[in-house]
Amino acid sequence: MLSADERSAFEESIARVRELATRALKSASGANGANDAIAFTAQLHRSLDTVAAQAAAAGPVPDCKAGCAHCCHVRVEATEPEVFRIAQHLAAQPTDSLDGAIARLRQHIANANNGASRQPCSFLVDDRCAIYSVRPAACRKAHSLSVQHCATQAPQIPQNLRLLLDAEALMAGTALAYRDLQWPASAHELNAAVLAALTDAAAQERWYQGDATALGSTSQN
Repeated sequence: MLSADERSAFEESIARVRELATRALKSASGANGANDAIAFTAQLHRSLDTVAAQAAAAGPVPDCKAGCAHCCHVRVEATEPEVFRIAQHLAAQPTDSLDGAIARLRQHIANANNGASRQPCSFLVDDRCAIYSVRPAACRKAHSLSVQHCATQAPQIPQNLRLLLDAEALMAGTALAYRDLQWPASAHELNAAVLAALTDAAAQERWYQGDATALGSTSQN
């Protein structure tokens, strides 16, 4: 629970990020239209990586390490620009790699529809993230101070509150900036949204034109 002062500081951080991101998005979006708007999300991701690195340097150090994939078995959400960035990354891969990704996405969704829970993310291959360079913000902020809590699926995972607040401010402010410019930026379940982006050639342009349903229903308003 945040104090009143902490809540106020958090909201001020969101407002600052929103203002800066809106200004930067306006400058970044040019002749390439939707592609420029989508590429901007890389700035959010770099900022999140910086915040995570600074938090780890200041301590406490997260217990996460390569190959520790407990958090890759829970629901992950991503915004439209993040989803389209991932789809673009996958579409640029060799045909067999793209076909394999689509097959895993379809299987993941089928399993979910049949009631499967805590199944591995479609992009988890040999306990490594196959889209690590373009993974969404939700994955970049994810961390744990106790791998044992993750392994036993504890109801609460100890985390660095400062890191969480800084990450949430970056994510919320950037999403608001996209919306200020009439580009939807709401939460979608990662696997279903990426499959929609890969299999609907018109989805990206519909999103760029302000269609909030370009990737289907959202997880939040």
